[in-house]
Amino acid sequence: MSAPPRPEPVPADLDPELAEALPAFETFFKTFGFKRIHGRVFGLLVLYGRPLSNRDICHLLSISVGAASTTLNQLQEWGAITTEFDSLRRCHLHAPVGNALSIVATVFRRREQVAFQNFRQAALRAVEYIQRHHGERDPRVYTLRSIIAACSLADAMMNVVFSAVTNALGDSESMLSRALASALKAGVVGPARLLFRAPAAPRAKTTSAGTEREEAHA
Repeated sequence: MSAPPRPEPVPADLDPELAEALPAFETFFKTFGFKRIHGRVFGLLVLYGRPLSNRDICHLLSISVGAASTTLNQLQEWGAITTEFDSLRRCHLHAPVGNALSIVATVFRRREQVAFQNFRQAALRAVEYIQRHHGERDPRVYTLRSIIAACSLADAMMNVVFSAVTNALGDSESMLSRALASALKAGVVGPARLLFRAPAAPRAKTTSAGTEREEAHA
């Protein structure tokens, strides 16, 4: 007869100082059209320091199993987290993706880029209709063609930028990779020194009148 499985250990709570940063993750994700829970779960995975299971996340954030599962699936679909099965714990563990630029690229490709493409297709259908029924010289044709050209340019620029970023990050010797590595090593020490540096004592201004009085007393 096999021994009953040991209960999974309850994870320790997130440090209060780190928990204070979770609302910032919520606001950031909300700004880009996600729900606050997406930012909260992603922030927890970033700040906790080790991969977490669905049960861990439910316990730490006091959310339901269904809400955690749905959020994790959506974050994985957007490329924000990775999920691997842990044979020791016999459950899936979730971890954040370290390359934030890849997350941004995925979001833009699936949402902003699709929006440009849909807008372009709608403008193409409209200009074809106007040309058939009102002729080539209708002023709306020029306006719609400008919209089509702008959408095509934006789509091409996004493809170029994201391809360049992906290739550069894959090359450890590229300028972008080295710049990011240097930034991560430096952290916020440099900016903090600039922002919180004590102001220099104001210099005493010596006026001509003051100089004359000093010479008179000498």
